Amino acid sequence: MSSSSPHEHSRSQSSATNPLSTNHRDLTNSGKRILPQLDRPAKSRRSLSATTSTSTALQRIQHHTIDGSSLLSDVTSWNPLSSTPFTLPYLSPTPVREIPTVEYALSTLKNQRLEEYKQAVYIPPLAKPNLQAPYNKLFSLTDKVQEFLAGDDQVMLILGDSGAGKSTFIRHLEYELWSNYEIGSRVPLFINLPALERPEKELVVEQLWAYKFSEMQIRELEQNHQLFLICDGYDECQLIVNLHTTNLLNRTGHWKAKLLITCRTQYLGPDYRDHFVPTAVDQYHRVANNLFQEAVIAPFSKSQIEDYVERYVPLEPRTWIKEDYMDKLATIPNLMDLVKNPFLLTLALESMPRVVQGATNLSSLHITRVELYDIFVEHWLGVNKRRLQSQKLSVDDQTTFNELKDDGFERNGIEFQQDLAAAIFREQDGKPVVDYSHRRDKNSWKVAFFSPEPDTSLLRGASLLSRAGNQYRFVHQSVLEYFYSRTVHGPVNDEEEFPPQPRLNTATSPTIQNHPLSKRSLVMEPSIAQFLAERVTLDPCFKQELLAIIELSKNDQKAALASSNAITILVRAGVQFNGSDLQGISIPGADLSGGQFDSAQLQGADLKGVNLSRSWIRQADFGSAQMEGARFGELSYLKEAERVEACVLSPDGKLLATGLKNGDINIYNTTTWRQTRVSWGHSHGVASLAYSPDGHQILSGSKDRTLRFWDFSITDRGGLIRVLPCSATSVVFSPTGDQFAFAGTDRSVSLCNAQTANVLFVLQGHTRAVTGLAYSPDGEQIACGSHDGTIRIFNTQTGLLTKDMESSSEGIRCIAYSPNGRRFVSGFRKGMLQLWEMASGRQGPIWRAHTGDVSCTRFSPNGQLFASSCIDGTVKLWDAQARSLLSVFVGHHGRVTSLMFNPDGSQLVSSSRDKTIRFWEVSTAGSGLGLHGPSDPVTGVVFSPSGLSLVSCRQNGTVQQHSAVSGELEQVFSGSCLQANCIAYSTDGLQIATAGREGDVHIWDVTTGKSDFVLRGGQDGVDALAFSPCGQWIATGSKDKIVQLWRFHCGGEPVHTLTGHSKSVTSLAFSLTGLQSTSESKDNTFNVWREDTGDFRAMLGRYLGGPDLAIDYSPSGRQDATSLLSEVRPIDVHGADESHGYLPRHDNIYGVAFSSCGQWIVIRSDRSIRLWNFVARYGAQTWRCMAVIEEFFGQVNSVAWRPGLLEFATGCDDGSIRVWKVLEKSGRVSVQMIWSSGPAVLASTGTIIADAVGLSTTNRALLKQRGAIHRSLELDKEEE
Repeated sequence: MSSSSPHEHSRSQSSATNPLSTNHRDLTNSGKRILPQLDRPAKSRRSLSATTSTSTALQRIQHHTIDGSSLLSDVTSWNPLSSTPFTLPYLSPTPVREIPTVEYALSTLKNQRLEEYKQAVYIPPLAKPNLQAPYNKLFSLTDKVQEFLAGDDQVMLILGDSGAGKSTFIRHLEYELWSNYEIGSRVPLFINLPALERPEKELVVEQLWAYKFSEMQIRELEQNHQLFLICDGYDECQLIVNLHTTNLLNRTGHWKAKLLITCRTQYLGPDYRDHFVPTAVDQYHRVANNLFQEAVIAPFSKSQIEDYVERYVPLEPRTWIKEDYMDKLATIPNLMDLVKNPFLLTLALESMPRVVQGATNLSSLHITRVELYDIFVEHWLGVNKRRLQSQKLSVDDQTTFNELKDDGFERNGIEFQQDLAAAIFREQDGKPVVDYSHRRDKNSWKVAFFSPEPDTSLLRGASLLSRAGNQYRFVHQSVLEYFYSRTVHGPVNDEEEFPPQPRLNTATSPTIQNHPLSKRSLVMEPSIAQFLAERVTLDPCFKQELLAIIELSKNDQKAALASSNAITILVRAGVQFNGSDLQGISIPGADLSGGQFDSAQLQGADLKGVNLSRSWIRQADFGSAQMEGARFGELSYLKEAERVEACVLSPDGKLLATGLKNGDINIYNTTTWRQTRVSWGHSHGVASLAYSPDGHQILSGSKDRTLRFWDFSITDRGGLIRVLPCSATSVVFSPTGDQFAFAGTDRSVSLCNAQTANVLFVLQGHTRAVTGLAYSPDGEQIACGSHDGTIRIFNTQTGLLTKDMESSSEGIRCIAYSPNGRRFVSGFRKGMLQLWEMASGRQGPIWRAHTGDVSCTRFSPNGQLFASSCIDGTVKLWDAQARSLLSVFVGHHGRVTSLMFNPDGSQLVSSSRDKTIRFWEVSTAGSGLGLHGPSDPVTGVVFSPSGLSLVSCRQNGTVQQHSAVSGELEQVFSGSCLQANCIAYSTDGLQIATAGREGDVHIWDVTTGKSDFVLRGGQDGVDALAFSPCGQWIATGSKDKIVQLWRFHCGGEPVHTLTGHSKSVTSLAFSLTGLQSTSESKDNTFNVWREDTGDFRAMLGRYLGGPDLAIDYSPSGRQDATSLLSEVRPIDVHGADESHGYLPRHDNIYGVAFSSCGQWIVIRSDRSIRLWNFVARYGAQTWRCMAVIEEFFGQVNSVAWRPGLLEFATGCDDGSIRVWKVLEKSGRVSVQMIWSSGPAVLASTGTIIADAVGLSTTNRALLKQRGAIHRSLELDKEEE
């Protein structure tokens, strides 16, 4: 143990050798080292260090600098004992003692903060208004904050992914505000939330204490100054409170302040706004949305990346120039997308020379986020080792350093940071800031990392840590999470000098409790789980280790937590469990959202509290599984026997009334969903329904030209009070209950007395049909919208017109008032929405919201949201303030006829002509059925001749190659085409061809992924494409009615132009000999051509009125499967129209495909496929349908069989690519999914939920509606 004096010397040396130190210059060959624009700067809790001893005073934050400019860390605490000069700003010639005490302290703080800010590279960020807003309309975040400061809003939330630049931005913002600060103006106060003890109560006072303000100064600030609180790291301090509310900001007698907060998007729940939106000044329980705004930092654009690199390169001598860096970023696959994150861009630029070292083909490199961290950390520690080697150290330090070097300095540095990260999560539950005092904490866990001992001091100085006074933290939150993930699993490098320590033996029970995955749940730590998910893709051994933990949980309950973490990581990594034996596994609380579990065996599994949202559980068996608290992210729907033309909730939400096409009105109890009443009377469809405010009466308007008034307080079935002879297209009750109104087909609106049904006023003036009615919330006014594009506002007590507002768009279809009556929204033909200001009658913004006519609009009860629906079946949820799209709910297969929120706003209810009423969870917006991410339709799929690869094309022109076995993405073909409608593989497997709407055919080299040449035939869009089996020909079919033959090996020379069709050619197929081909067209004909001459050989049929034809040759070359008039039959193309048997009737057949053996056919329809087998039945060969798959959420565009195997692939409009396997066992045929790529959706057809324990009634109903069954396969076998 060293003496006291050497201790002080050691600590001074530690400061000098810290890679963040201002004295450090020897990190590279040039003697300089830079880490510009790191997102997580050091944020000081106490700006002035304690002055009780010289050693304490010298322990202030150290910077990584170049020419005195800090690049890694933002904050340095000024210290009165520091050698750094400190000069107060010149204020006036008045003696210092006469300067107001608060202004003196503020001037000191200003000077300090300006001195501390050192940022070599700063790129102003762009942002969007909220998480769901698109990235095509961004704004300057700086300008938005300036607007916030100048306006009346009180809280602004800045969101962004980890490393997006939130902290960098607000430190620069603080610098700008202090630079422009004048006495008496609003005071910018930077607050590092994780460094405070009680931010929920003492947010301002605690930070001012840290800045050494006295109680008197604090009191004066509170009474006489306005503050701008810049709060960083809401997510890191694990708060769940509303800081504006709990700190009583802007209440009488309390701090007058605007509040800006940063938070990572990964840690937000569906109701995150509750933690930030302020409450009204006079009402604690009423949220004030008009005082809140948010912004989401957008990823760097390419121009921002270029700008950053251009500023980065001159910071120190380098051999590379800007173009070198940009070339590497653009060439290495996916790297440009990765470095759109500013922090990862910094790591990539620092690590780039090592990344490309020795690489001959950069396009073959695949770099993940975790690999960037691996390379950077190793590089950082190597630089620090060389720095220490070149410095003169004390005897103790030199001895310790030699020992560390002999033992592996880099390894020890990594283990030190791993152990620190593990301790932070173990001892502080992940709170990132460690407050250490050697005197106070010498017996605590902290001493192992922050003591002045030489080994600890040297390793700490070489670590990615920043310091502010007595507080330490990793330089970025993601660095802390990265090192914690390494405690579970680190990188594997066969060439590294010090391989990682052997993993624990997870195959036995005694060791599983010591496994890092048994320490804490990672479900709420998405960044850590993501690091580990990337490890799975890089290290097959780690995948096997996680699978072994899951297997162990079948027999050992102590493995439950580790098993839950393991499967969460695997699902996040894209590992698919289709067909897996998971019987008896214990994974309570696991996150399986988006997971693939087709035909998985989960009998007896512990699935309590698991998240199965958007999971593919088709044909999975949950028999006897524990499923209490399991979540599926969706609600069950209500199915009617007739088309639902109208739907309405009672005011208390306890009853739901539906109006059907046959004239019936059904009433349901929304708690039990039992039908309680049925009312008959209308002879035609019910067009509109409305509940009275007391919930006792219902108005119904019908196409039978009657309006009926029902009172359900009289009888259970509802007593018919009166019938009005009128054609009412829309009916509505006044909120006061004393009136009702209906719109007739005569362009007028009638206001009626609710007690007598007498007409009070007839409102006229519209020149076309009235399509929308809405009472104001107070019932004093009624708004009438019309196809003529006007909205007329009438006084309900006088019947007089008060406002006549004309829209710039015609064809108003629906209108709705906001709950406070200040705004309303209107929906139009052609998908337009418009918001209006009621007070002024001024037109608000108008935008295209849907692809078809808007059918309904509604505001949520709190006015924060509104919903719209369309005739195409979609329902959309919008932010009422930002007008940004929050969620899209897809599930209806027909026009949406009604739309409403339940009373508490937690659910959205929609009815449709598809006979369903659906319920969408607003609190989990984004998890509705069929909610697709940005995924373009897959227009074609084809297997390579070897069957090892599957190539697909998308409507946007993207061409990708996947492993046919695992689904792993092997390459993305570089180049571009406007659109890819079809795709084909050459016979030798060396090239593929794609074609689309521009009429050109692109030929791609499979080995390089680059375009070889383009066939430019000037065709008007190519819809069909085929290679001949001999490889000599390419045939294309186009919208201009022709078939074009090209000689492939001559560079694409056009040889024959085949004419004969009268409409566009939609399908082509070659015979196996290649001597003839068949084409089919939208003219309902298919023709046979001779390839060597291009002669027309035969028209096999003309079928008028049928659907599109579909063709494919059987492997024998003798049969050509065709579909006509919704029937499928193989025919002999060498003879006449000789049939080889019919396949029974189908609906909307779009294509067929033969298997390699010729005994199986897949037929694709609109949203399903059918599998047929040519089998012997009753002594004859016949086609038999063996399976139907309907889990598609769009049209199936392409089907292809894998050569030599009973496996086939499908490409769909919903963006999915799926590969399926045909299984035959004991005479039963089933189809199991092998892998899938595309949007995650909930699919549960054939899912077995027999004896599932604890499955809620709601979830059981949901799964049954999706096709789940309550019986086991054994019962089915017994019945057969």
